[in-house]
Amino acid sequence: MIADAQLSLIQNTFIAAPIAGVVAEVLVAEGDIVSVGQRMVQLDNEQVRTEYEAAQASYEAARLEASNDVDTRYAKRTLEVRIRELEQSIDANRGFAGAISETEIAKLQLVVDQSELAIEQADHDLAVARAKANEKQAAAKIVQARLDKHGIAAPVTGQVVEVAVEAGEWVEPGKPVVRLVTVDPIRVECFVDGQQHGPELIGRSIKFFPKGSDGDDSAQPLVGKITYVSPELHPVTGEARLWATVGNTDKKARAGLHGRIEISGQ
Repeated sequence: MIADAQLSLIQNTFIAAPIAGVVAEVLVAEGDIVSVGQRMVQLDNEQVRTEYEAAQASYEAARLEASNDVDTRYAKRTLEVRIRELEQSIDANRGFAGAISETEIAKLQLVVDQSELAIEQADHDLAVARAKANEKQAAAKIVQARLDKHGIAAPVTGQVVEVAVEAGEWVEPGKPVVRLVTVDPIRVECFVDGQQHGPELIGRSIKFFPKGSDGDDSAQPLVGKITYVSPELHPVTGEARLWATVGNTDKKARAGLHGRIEISGQ
């Protein structure tokens, strides 16, 4: 048993503004429970939203252009017709020599060659259009990323304990705007005799009894496991820091609460 232990927060996060801007709206208040991805603060995004709409429209136009294969289909159809004309002229000469002059045959062959090149050109133009569409799509994604940064969301599930900004306030990048804490699970901290105990304690089950619960059968201990034993010893006492993670589903236990712990196997 360790008589002096204390609870502390595992998750205690100040969420900072990723970009500079004017706070348009604060969507949370102290005491609110937020989930991962929930928007807490909205920065003014009117200008970047307009840029995004323009980028999306530009991409849509490029996408339509890239999907338009009319020129390719027309060039292929033209080639079929020119080849048929050439073959008919050659067949006519086989049936009656000299019916079609060599010059005319050469001109028809040139037209066929031009039609083949027209297909290549149409395919090339279509590939360029698709590349431009991809470029426009990437540009739209960049603007979308900028737009997303105007909404400051919760990176973890937790409780809002501090809101540091107000609507209309200008914030710089890195300015803390909201502080979140998580109390389930919660950490138990204490010290053990570093001469006798070490990493072999990691993984052992523990029970944390809040201070004042001695003899109180209704007091339920918090149950968990040891997660860390410091490899460093205090130079005077020879003690090592120990951490354990315990469940706190009813969220009644708070950081700073003192108590004792019992370690299984001792």
